[in-house]
Amino acid sequence: MSLSRMVNNLKESDSFKVLSYAKQLERQGKKIIHFEIGEPDFDTDQKIKDALWDALSRGETHYTASQGILSLREEIARYEKRFRNIEVSPDNIVITPGGKPILLFVLMAILNEGDEVLVPSPGYLSYASLVRFAGGRPIYYNINIYERNTINPDEIKSKITRRTKAIIINYPSNPTGRMASATDLLEILEIVRDRKIPVISDEVYSRITYENEHISITKMAEKEDMDLIVVVDGFSKTYAMTGWRLGWGVLPNVLIKPVVKIIQNSISCVPPFVQYAGIVALQDGDNFIKHMVKEFKKRRDTIFDMLLESDRIEVPKPEGAFYFFPHIVDLKMTSVEFTKGLLEKYGVAMLPGSAFGPTGEGHIRLSFANSLENLQKGVQYLLDYLKELK
Repeated sequence: MSLSRMVNNLKESDSFKVLSYAKQLERQGKKIIHFEIGEPDFDTDQKIKDALWDALSRGETHYTASQGILSLREEIARYEKRFRNIEVSPDNIVITPGGKPILLFVLMAILNEGDEVLVPSPGYLSYASLVRFAGGRPIYYNINIYERNTINPDEIKSKITRRTKAIIINYPSNPTGRMASATDLLEILEIVRDRKIPVISDEVYSRITYENEHISITKMAEKEDMDLIVVVDGFSKTYAMTGWRLGWGVLPNVLIKPVVKIIQNSISCVPPFVQYAGIVALQDGDNFIKHMVKEFKKRRDTIFDMLLESDRIEVPKPEGAFYFFPHIVDLKMTSVEFTKGLLEKYGVAMLPGSAFGPTGEGHIRLSFANSLENLQKGVQYLLDYLKELK
């Protein structure tokens, strides 16, 4: 049997590849500390679980509209007004099994073979794969992880061609934890207005911030700009619901029918009982978020101080999300070789920076969505490993 060019071009997820190898080592008896997968280590709030059981009990087990149940879309519209201060019609909201499908379905709706999408580097490892999956070409633009303004607008403009169909931005950033400055967002808006290119704003970590609140590009936008803005958000990170697979997109009118058509011909709909649980998360989840973020901040501060003990590590303090993205100074091997050695020798699983784009080489990604005890132990192993490599 021959396989399609599309599936051969699709890159295996580095995070799940490392997780798979780590699990293999665990089956062989090795103790592993997991810093590779990006998911909160908190259990989903009981009120959300109860809402799912209630929905099941009253028989919410059948097909729904492919766009999502109206009551959830109405609740998301209220949330968007409350959190991002934008007026959104429920008709412009689409429910999907997690945030990643919205990215994929939007790309499938706008790309023809060979079209280009600008993606950040370092940036979320699935962006390039999703673009290729939809038939496009990822074109990387650089993210400055140390300066307040993270983008160079002249660089982005220089990479736009007649085949450019979208720009993806992601704040707070996976893997760097950086947040956008107001200048970043205004410069992106100026580019998309001038070139009439849509911007896909991945904001799935928007509630996990520390010193400052998240600024959405929608807060800078004029009403007419919303015709060029796609917002991606979800429940996975915000409410510790990664396994529930529930996300949403705020889409311009022109994309609603095409994306719903893709859903109808692929997943049909998100399970209704999961959607009803999402309503309760949005209504009653703020205290849960505050508690989780408080714990993440405590871990971030402790581990940041530990990382700075090594003169081999350069790392900005994450402003949001739950990742460190340290640069290993004078690393005389690839980041893949480095993280493989750390896993095999010390049982600490991290992701190689090269998974996050060309400027990620020489870095590693460390998720601090783990217990403080495990984080301190694992980071000490990292520091010991670096001393050995001198």
